[in-house]
Amino acid sequence: MSPSALALYEQLAQALGVDAIPADAQGIVQLDVGDDGRVVLVPEDAHTLMLLSPAAALPAAPDAGTVLWLMRRNFHDSPLSPFRIGCDSAGRLVVWGRMPIDGLRGDQLAGLIDAVAAEAALIREEVATDDGAADEDDEA
Repeated sequence: MSPSALALYEQLAQALGVDAIPADAQGIVQLDVGDDGRVVLVPEDAHTLMLLSPAAALPAAPDAGTVLWLMRRNFHDSPLSPFRIGCDSAGRLVVWGRMPIDGLRGDQLAGLIDAVAAEAALIREEVATDDGAADEDDEA
């Protein structure tokens, strides 16, 4: 792990009020946020940190409104910018983005972690289906 990523993780630990941030040998950190959120930090090189948060399974048959809502978050003027919505190889929607490590403080990173986790939670809520309603329709 680069010295710049290590220093940022030390600042993040201070901002979060913990002794240390548990990173693997490559510097990858997985943080649980709230009850069902997770944010992964990946130092791609000495200058770039990628943040990502798994949001939800890719809907099998999303309606046009859901697709539009998700895709608008990838425009340059999105309130989510510089983060984007993507899909990983397992078919999960993820919120992800890259940040320069230089000039990023631990307290700022803590705020980004909270914001990314909150957006992932919003996506989970937005793409959730009401399976119970379908069951009720079948019984009628």
